[in-house]
Amino acid sequence: MKKIRVELKENSYFIYSGYPLKDIGRLLTEKKYGRKVLVLSDTNVFSIYGKVIEDSLAGKGKEVIKVIIRPGERAKGLSNACDILKKCAENNMGRDDTILTLGGGVISDLGGFVSSVYMRGINFVAVPTTLLAQVDASIGGKTGVNLPFGKNLVGSFYQPSFVYMDYNTLLTLPEREIKQGLAEIIKYGIIKSKRIFNLMRTVEKQEIRNFLPFLIEESVKIKKDVVEKDEKEKKGLREILNFGHTLGHAIEISHLSQFSHGDSVSLGMTGETFISWKLGFCRADVYYTVKEVLKKHHLPFNFSSVAIDKILDHLRYDKKVRDGNLRFVLVQDIGKVKSGVIVNMEDVSKILKEMIKDEKHR
Repeated sequence: MKKIRVELKENSYFIYSGYPLKDIGRLLTEKKYGRKVLVLSDTNVFSIYGKVIEDSLAGKGKEVIKVIIRPGERAKGLSNACDILKKCAENNMGRDDTILTLGGGVISDLGGFVSSVYMRGINFVAVPTTLLAQVDASIGGKTGVNLPFGKNLVGSFYQPSFVYMDYNTLLTLPEREIKQGLAEIIKYGIIKSKRIFNLMRTVEKQEIRNFLPFLIEESVKIKKDVVEKDEKEKKGLREILNFGHTLGHAIEISHLSQFSHGDSVSLGMTGETFISWKLGFCRADVYYTVKEVLKKHHLPFNFSSVAIDKILDHLRYDKKVRDGNLRFVLVQDIGKVKSGVIVNMEDVSKILKEMIKDEKHR
């Protein structure tokens, strides 16, 4: 068990890493967390862990309000956000009460957003139960919901009161869900840590679960350090966390029924590393090494089933677009990237189509 502090002055908070779910109630006994706790979860997660959370909270005298939604990215919209806000109001929740999210990235993003806007901000506790949420979505204070045009176009920066992770929740995850988190871990390796990347490259796929506590904590430390230096993306330093996500978000929103978030980020990393190579930022072997690691962990890296025109349409709504041009995080070497690189749409289209041709000839 580790207690990691994210230093953000008045917004500082702890990440409780590797703590049992049954003990979470004791952390909410302080008066500042109020009497009422709204637990937001999805049907899959709540059926497994809901009772443990309810019992822990009720055992400390909390009134538990439940909102259980359908799982999946489609749930992360304004309609569900409004329904949760109504539930808060119907139950007379005050500014000193708490919203607790139990689940993956969708739940964390949605619950964090509602917490940030209800009464201009109430307590928000994140309990991530997926690998993806533990290494990325629950940390850093980015919240948001989707519009049909793109991911997270409505959102806010709002830090949690604390983040609480029980690694045992990963034991119930199917392999396809573990893969989603591995994509983000590989991202951390590429942008900041040769140690993480080399581990992902050398450890056999069937043994990777044994290394998850280490990989989670290393990934959390990287994100924590970046967020501490640039909490609200005003200095450009936090942009490195978007590696793979510029293309990835466009792929995900335009191919919702086809690719999950982790799959989309994996494809995004492939495409953005290819762009890096073709624009002279890295060597060819870096691109092929990235593909090799993604392939090893059964993550997608082939663009043959991606509609380039569709993703280009959605790229226009990317939050990093300036004067019609995209800003990319491009790879210089494993563990080193350059952020804020401007690439126009025409060049992105041309390079991605070249990549597809390259794939067909191999």
